Amino acid sequence: MKKLMIAMIAGSILAGVNAHAQEAAARPQWTDSIKVKGDIRTRFESIDEEGKDTRDRARIRARLGAHAKVNDEVDAAIALASGSDDPVSTNETLDGGFSTKDIRLDLAYIDLHPELLGGGSVILGKMNMPFIAVNDLQWDGDLNPEGAALNLELPAGDTVKLLVNGGAFWVEERSSDDETMLYGAQIAADVKTDELKLTAGASYFLYDNIEGFAPIFDAEDSFGNSVIESEDGDLTYANEYEIVELFAKVGFDAGLPVTISGNYVVNQDADDNDTGYMVGIKLGKLKDPGSFDFGYSYRELEADAVLGVYADSDIGGGGSDIKGSKLSAGYQFAKNLSGNVSYFISQKGVDDGVDYDRIQIDLIAKF
Repeated sequence: MKKLMIAMIAGSILAGVNAHAQEAAARPQWTDSIKVKGDIRTRFESIDEEGKDTRDRARIRARLGAHAKVNDEVDAAIALASGSDDPVSTNETLDGGFSTKDIRLDLAYIDLHPELLGGGSVILGKMNMPFIAVNDLQWDGDLNPEGAALNLELPAGDTVKLLVNGGAFWVEERSSDDETMLYGAQIAADVKTDELKLTAGASYFLYDNIEGFAPIFDAEDSFGNSVIESEDGDLTYANEYEIVELFAKVGFDAGLPVTISGNYVVNQDADDNDTGYMVGIKLGKLKDPGSFDFGYSYRELEADAVLGVYADSDIGGGGSDIKGSKLSAGYQFAKNLSGNVSYFISQKGVDDGVDYDRIQIDLIAKF
């Protein structure tokens, strides 16, 4: 009897081991090296612009991406997103008689991080923003530049490290004329202690071959930048753009998480209307169900401080030559499900502009 029981137990163990082995063998090996994630956002939006009828619309955003570990020193990623070819928006407006909506390539890059870089990376392709952006004064959150970037982390102590970022990006390639390029360099100190987190630094961005060329993305819209109009009605940029930026962000706990951020930009190639700044504060953090956050920010962005086509697309209708405030509140309803309300009180035109108010109500599901 004892021998029979031992045989039965041994058989059960062997059967379990065999079943687990068969399950592992049946599972495709690519599932061990590829991570898939995405999100869907639904939005109701109301826009009240001085001199125009109020515009109400419903919008959606859908994104799906895959990140693959090619080997220990190489990663690759690809992502699709809803929207048109607008570089700073992946939204789709719900209209057109229930028509199908566009899906486009949003990310496609190779991330090389050999051991000799000590945790740094060389990124090639269409990538997430490789520079530190403490807010969206210069770069809209949906902008994914295209080219080559270098990100380095250099330890400078137990609580401090230096961040060095650089890159070259193809803005506009022309078959019969010079291409427009963006070159960038950035250095920052990153400090983390038990009491606070601080990131502060400086950036330098140079657009090569901008002045005298048609506005980027939309030849009929400079998104706030100064232009020269020809007799035929064609527009060309009136300035080059050589931008210096100072930025800082600090976070600490005051009974709830607090983050304060700010930056200042100046275009050294414009004679006037060449500066911009933004300051903001955020209280709380969305994490566990029932958590919340509140935010407030204020900005002034003169016409030629940055390239308008890449600035935030929401406040003031998007672009440069705007000023105003943003108030926001978010709530975490459940795991991977949150809501947010944003209210923009702004002005299109820093001097003697028109009022432009906007309300956005979002529901976001992540997976």
